Amino acid sequence: MKKLDDEQMKQVTALAEAMREKGKDKYKIGYALLYLLERNKLLEDVRKRAEYYVRFGQGEQELSNLRVALEKMHELDVVDADDSSFFVKE
Repeated sequence: MKKLDDEQMKQVTALAEAMREKGKDKYKIGYALLYLLERNKLLEDVRKRAEYYVRFGQGEQELSNLRVALEKMHELDVVDADDSSFFVKE
């Protein structure tokens, strides 16, 4: 699957945000996209920090940075755990 270019990503992100704001996200597609974009951003940070840790000597500071990035991943799961509005009541 080909990656979208920056302009396309801006457009679909704006559409997802607009769907959420206007209450037009019945099947939570916009919600899912925005969640996955945030999660991907955090995972990319974990990947970069892990690569740096492995490449440059596995120093204590690099390990600490990697742990912080992993903790942010865990926080995303906890903070966003309130899905009370996730399912549409029909």
